[in-house]
Amino acid sequence: MSKQLSVEQLAQIEANRIQALERRKLKAAPPAADGSADKTAKPKQLRKSKMSSGYYEYDFSKMNDTRAGFLEEDTTAGSPEKKKRKVVSIDDIPFDPNGETKCCECGSVDLDMVYLKIFKVMVCKPCIDKIPDKYSLLTKTEAKEAMWEKANPHKSTWNNMLLYMRQHLESFASKKWDGLDNLDKEFERRIDEKRERKEKKYKQSVANLRRRTRVEEWEKTRRQRLNIEVAHEHDYEPIDGGSEQKCTICGMVIEVETFEF
Repeated sequence: MSKQLSVEQLAQIEANRIQALERRKLKAAPPAADGSADKTAKPKQLRKSKMSSGYYEYDFSKMNDTRAGFLEEDTTAGSPEKKKRKVVSIDDIPFDPNGETKCCECGSVDLDMVYLKIFKVMVCKPCIDKIPDKYSLLTKTEAKEAMWEKANPHKSTWNNMLLYMRQHLESFASKKWDGLDNLDKEFERRIDEKRERKEKKYKQSVANLRRRTRVEEWEKTRRQRLNIEVAHEHDYEPIDGGSEQKCTICGMVIEVETFEF
């Protein structure tokens, strides 16, 4: 005896049958008259060849002709589309080739980028070599010895630089010491103080040497007079029954406290 199907199973079978009929109708239907493909049907993909693997399609209507970077369009003086002068930024420093960005000594446009970037000074390489009194670089030790500088001349909160430019150092020192004459006086004063400290230290070392010599000589004479060995074991005896004890060999006196419980 066959098993009877429930109502839900019969409804599911009927729905599956209807879907199968619809799919068969879609496959058997002719293509549309306008030639447009069905949205549900996937377009047939062509097999890629080796010749088309490196091909890129460009939309020339959206591309700008830069003329390869060599040709510029001619514009008249009265044209509203006249190009504006462009300012080039070199390491966050505005540089205008047609402006006043020239060497402050000779007017050359071939500036030294290191001086322009670090020291913000517009000067060319030949002028740096010709004028060392202004543009020579000093180390931290030379700057400290020559100008008595310690902080960065650009800003006191910045870290110490590895190299200083002489022009910046002279300007900063003149402002700090109120003129180069006062700087010379301060230089002489510190040299004198350094000489005095050195002489005082030398005299103190000589005095300590003499003191040690006298003590050693006295100790040597005392040991010879009392026949005391250099290394010995102390033998203490009480002095008059008090709290002090004295070594019978070298005469060293110590104080002893006795606790009674």
